[in-house]
Amino acid sequence: MSYQTEQKEALTRFLSENAERQFTVHALTEELRKEAEIGESTVYRLMKVLVEEGRVRRFMVDASRRVYYQYVGGGACVSHLHLKCTSCGRLFHLDRSVSEFMQKQILATSRFMLDENKTMLFGTCHRCSGGTPVHA
Repeated sequence: MSYQTEQKEALTRFLSENAERQFTVHALTEELRKEAEIGESTVYRLMKVLVEEGRVRRFMVDASRRVYYQYVGGGACVSHLHLKCTSCGRLFHLDRSVSEFMQKQILATSRFMLDENKTMLFGTCHRCSGGTPVHA
């Protein structure tokens, strides 16, 4: 096992154990340094690979230029849309049938095809809205 593979495994393990949270590369590096020696440039390279593999989502919050990453698992995680709470940062997986329905409606009404690998809907989750339904 190469050193790079051990670093990738440590990063992947940390992200999967903290899948409900999002991190900047700097924050990830600080967290990982508690367990292993890893540099920020290595984390940048590994995050690029994990994003390409579909195991991690890359996104920006609001108008900030800060890039965040969050573990989504990969594989089946690319076959549906995601919801992101702008208050707590939690990521929710939208049911596949609901995702398909929404994408079909958007295509039918606007002739616009969403890229579900890059589409994330932002709003407020049930917990952050005080447990009451949020209506538009």
